[in-house]
Amino acid sequence: MSAPFTLIRVTDTETTGLADPKELVEIGWTDVRLFPTGWAIESGPHARIVNPGMPITPGAKSAHHLFDGDVADGMAPDDARALIAAGADFIACHNLSYDAPLLKSGKPGICTFKCAKEVYPNLESHKNGAIWYALGLGDGAKQMEPVHRAGPDSWTTAHILLDLLRVLAVETMVDISANPLRLLKMPFGKHFGVPFSEVPTDYLDFILHKSDMRNDPDKEDVVHTARLEWVKRTSEPATARPPVQQQSARQPEQDPDAWRKEMERGF
Repeated sequence: MSAPFTLIRVTDTETTGLADPKELVEIGWTDVRLFPTGWAIESGPHARIVNPGMPITPGAKSAHHLFDGDVADGMAPDDARALIAAGADFIACHNLSYDAPLLKSGKPGICTFKCAKEVYPNLESHKNGAIWYALGLGDGAKQMEPVHRAGPDSWTTAHILLDLLRVLAVETMVDISANPLRLLKMPFGKHFGVPFSEVPTDYLDFILHKSDMRNDPDKEDVVHTARLEWVKRTSEPATARPPVQQQSARQPEQDPDAWRKEMERGF
């Protein structure tokens, strides 16, 4: 149970690119606080330009349209990180695995993408803008514009967070965010598109005990889901968290920011 006046700082970043070394070029945040009447937006969206001290890649420019000259007078990255961390009890991002290493806040993290996949598995897309419209969270609010800028994106994500807080405790969201995604269907291979509930047990055994997928960070979602299914079918002790109660079956989905994956191929 969250204490009264708990503050979740919903944060978004824009960066110099995807490949390391990379750095912030903009931070944005919207504060969500637990008031006596319930969770509500306290302030935002806010944004600050950051001087990364390194060039911005062409791919990143094509997404956020920030250029080296635009950020030359920005704040230092460490000052931006300190600004985000100050006073926050939790940090929430729509792609926590990407943003958290840049923010280095040390605060417990919430990934609204992963939590939305748990609560609203059947949505057509789990990008933050798509969730906004699918759930009827607003009618094209000006605070959402321009897209792929840190302040507006944090505002969109804050509304998704508020909707999630209706059905999930903060501590549950932190737990979900710390684990790999649970998938509905196999995303590749000879069983591509087959629901995990129908994947042959011997193939689950191959994934978990015989393949190199166990050591591949890019396959952690597959291994995690295969283990959940294996535990369901056998008496093997569970090592993963129990599933959160869901409203309907999950649909497979790409990374919340598809442009990041596309750009990565070109960096």
